[in-house]
Amino acid sequence: MIQCTEGHFYDPARHSSCPWCAKPFDLESSADIKTTPLRPSLDDAGKTMPMQGPPADVGGGDPKTTPLYVAKPIPVPAPTAASAEPAKPVDPVVGWLVAVDGPERGKDYRLHAERNFVGRANDMDVSLATDARVSRFRHAIVTFEPRKKVFYLSPGDASGLVYLNGDLLDRTTQVGPEDQIEIGDSKLMLVPFVSEKFSW
Repeated sequence: MIQCTEGHFYDPARHSSCPWCAKPFDLESSADIKTTPLRPSLDDAGKTMPMQGPPADVGGGDPKTTPLYVAKPIPVPAPTAASAEPAKPVDPVVGWLVAVDGPERGKDYRLHAERNFVGRANDMDVSLATDARVSRFRHAIVTFEPRKKVFYLSPGDASGLVYLNGDLLDRTTQVGPEDQIEIGDSKLMLVPFVSEKFSW
């Protein structure tokens, strides 16, 4: 952009001379039409003048002032099934262990298919968090075998002992409804949900 002697700015790549200072010839009235400069002259110092739009031959038209840019809101696409996070697969319940005695008496623990680890840590499938005599990890294992639809109880790899219906458990043994499992100070009863009559 360069500035002419009248104070107008114009692009020399588009115009060989200042388009604001041009005096187009009116065929009807044979009178010259002068344009008003955007910048006031030194004689008008201290006065305010409205800014006018460019003449029609420079891309103007309507003399009203129009904004150079109007911000438009950016549309946000609605979430689709493809963009949403995939849903985690449901691991259906196959039964429960219910604490019938001990620090968590009355609480139930959901069992899923295959192996359920019993311990005191929060990431165990069956977490007996308030029983200090229960090993943190894998004190016992309750397994649901989906082909035969039966439950098994196994001693874990921790140092604590496991009792089934009052007897010491030293190997994997099948368990059924209302069998009682003793771990630490807790006594748990098995309540199956999946059976020969119902299965997922």
